[in-house]
Amino acid sequence: MKSIYTFITAIICLIVLQTAASAQSYKIVVMPFDKLNKEKNLELETLTVGISETLSGALSTVETFIIIDSGRVKRHLLESAEFKQAIGANEEKDIEKLRDLTKDKLDGDYIIYGSFNRIGKQIQLNAKFMNVHSGKVLQGANVYGQYPDEIFALQEKLAKELTGKITGIAVIDKQNSIADYTNSTGNYTAYQEYIKGRMEQIQYDVKNYAVAVEYYKRALKHDPKYALAWAGLSEVNALWGYQIKYAGGKWEPFLKIAIEQGEKAVEYGGNLFQTHRALSMAYLNNSNFSMAQKYADEANRLNSQDAETLQILAQLKNYGYKDMSKDGTESNRLIRKSLSINPELIIAKWSLAHSYSTNNDNNSALKEYLEILKINPRHAPALHGTALVYYGMQDYVNSEIYARRTVDADSETAQHHYTLGLAIYQQSRWQEAITAFRNAVSRNPDYENAWFSIANCYWFLENFKSARDNYKRVLKINPENSEAKKWMEESQKRMK
Repeated sequence: MKSIYTFITAIICLIVLQTAASAQSYKIVVMPFDKLNKEKNLELETLTVGISETLSGALSTVETFIIIDSGRVKRHLLESAEFKQAIGANEEKDIEKLRDLTKDKLDGDYIIYGSFNRIGKQIQLNAKFMNVHSGKVLQGANVYGQYPDEIFALQEKLAKELTGKITGIAVIDKQNSIADYTNSTGNYTAYQEYIKGRMEQIQYDVKNYAVAVEYYKRALKHDPKYALAWAGLSEVNALWGYQIKYAGGKWEPFLKIAIEQGEKAVEYGGNLFQTHRALSMAYLNNSNFSMAQKYADEANRLNSQDAETLQILAQLKNYGYKDMSKDGTESNRLIRKSLSINPELIIAKWSLAHSYSTNNDNNSALKEYLEILKINPRHAPALHGTALVYYGMQDYVNSEIYARRTVDADSETAQHHYTLGLAIYQQSRWQEAITAFRNAVSRNPDYENAWFSIANCYWFLENFKSARDNYKRVLKINPENSEAKKWMEESQKRMK
């Protein structure tokens, strides 16, 4: 019986035949498939992304292919009213609209797009493969098959055919084969939960991390040996822990478990670049650079076109964030390559922005941070970085604006409230600053600088008793703080 994956096999083989003879890289945009079923159905809604993610994961193992990040596709096209009218349409003007949107927003060479309709346990799928530059539709078909019974067996068949066309080597002899990706789980429900977790993770923000963790955990309940779900958990906890570490919070539990989860991922999926990338990130954020390098090198060997792996390699060459923004360094070369593959990879753009900021290139740092906020307006690290850059420029009004946006995006991080307090403090609004600083110490009772700033505010308000008491609080945290001792004594004198 024909099936949707038989059709997908034909599309992939066609791509391979058109590109295998050339060393040139081809950028491929895999669109979410349009659901023709009108009723609300969460399983089918997930399938719109699931089909494209399966294709993207399969194609990403081909050396000459650069698969456009699905997050970028969603941001630029799915949110476009023009795109919603064009996807799955047959009229020539709508096809051209889709083609123009892909060229302008994603710089793609090829598009795979289509629609599906499920009737009972059968599914019908109509899809096309287009050359973006010529506008020529290279392949099209209307196929049907059983849903979801055949999915994973057919993905394995797809993997063998694709790998054979590219290399002429049997799948069993080729590491990081597409079969390893498609057979990471045999449980379709687990796969659906994984896709939803991945969509949350690639926002690279603390607000999404908790949701991603829940989806990945659900996936593992259905399949405890699901390598991709273990990799997702590891990466989220590594990213989350690093963000907490950067903000001065209690990061250790997140980063410890990230290594354990990454080891599980590699155990169950040793031929997947995603598992080695996850474990590398976990080691990197735990400052175990030799182990991070080992697994990053393996991830890069398995897939040299993965932007996220290149970002990790750039960080490994960039201890202290001083080299990444400097032209001619290996770290700069790697981060530029990462961003050439995925210009909207938030974690790569943040790393580059932070490097600029570390080297006091405020204008370049600000440019990168603001570009991140175009991708995700609520990305707390970029909002906070922007607030700090404006603070360094002594633009305290803008620093306050972005610090307030930071707190709105992530109110649980003490440092965000502290930065807001500093911006207000520099505008001599002492009582408001005290409120912000107190919000910081309520989240971190040992926040020495925040207590010191509270004491200073009371000094300027000429409330010398409260100033003295808060300088004392600083000295309980750090008895060696000579400034706190000096001003505590001065406050005591002013009280007489």
